[in-house]
Amino acid sequence: MKSEFFSGSRFWTYYKYDLTQLWRNHMKAAVGIGLSGLIAYVFVVLLSLIRGIGWHGIPFDARFAIMVAAFAALQLYQTRTYGHLTDKSKGSAWLMVPASCFEKWLSMIINTLIVIPLAFFVTYLAVDSLLCLLDPGIGTAVASKISGGLGSFSSGLVQVNGTYDTTWSLGMVVGILLASYCVNFLYYLLCGICFKKNKILSALGIAMVTGLVLSLILGATGLESLVEAPDYEDFASAEKDIRALLGTLTAVMWIVAAGLAAGIYFRIKTIKH
Repeated sequence: MKSEFFSGSRFWTYYKYDLTQLWRNHMKAAVGIGLSGLIAYVFVVLLSLIRGIGWHGIPFDARFAIMVAAFAALQLYQTRTYGHLTDKSKGSAWLMVPASCFEKWLSMIINTLIVIPLAFFVTYLAVDSLLCLLDPGIGTAVASKISGGLGSFSSGLVQVNGTYDTTWSLGMVVGILLASYCVNFLYYLLCGICFKKNKILSALGIAMVTGLVLSLILGATGLESLVEAPDYEDFASAEKDIRALLGTLTAVMWIVAAGLAAGIYFRIKTIKH
């Protein structure tokens, strides 16, 4: 007898269905956002030719900035990936799909945090690498630069640890970045399945108000002094406080991410039309 909470075969059947629907309705948008580098490249080249200044592509700094902006747009787009659940007809049809609430939630989380971002990065970095191969004048590919930057950063940490007798690692930085990434994607996903209209504006409005309220609270209570860097004699003496601050921020971000994931589960469990 299959469990009403989770069944591997039932989940796999539902996940294939969900992924197919996601591709038909939204994955092409993720790929399209991933092609923003190519679109910008073609635009700049055509503009250069029209102005008569020759063939000019986009340098690395601009291509990296475009990737960051496109990734931010992809986060905002999460308000739409499952935003149809607030629609009476589409949402009711989704509720009738034979799968448990947990299975639907798990599929939603996998697609939001893994599949969609992966499709974006694979598309953007692959196209960017191809452009750099065809047009060497635009410089190093973003993927190569990021890989080299991570290697240099990791080597720098080794030198710092050897010089100041510290224990820094790349994982500490990756941890807080990954937590922030999950918070952003889950937040816009939750807003998408909560608001019926003006999903992006509502999400941005709540984020701005929340940031303002937190700033006012920190200012009124004097807690902002906790994040002010005191004077230290050397880097080694500051390490303990810096590690504690990063650890606290990382823990808070993961708690927020878990709360958002729980909120998404509660929302799809209680959604009605």
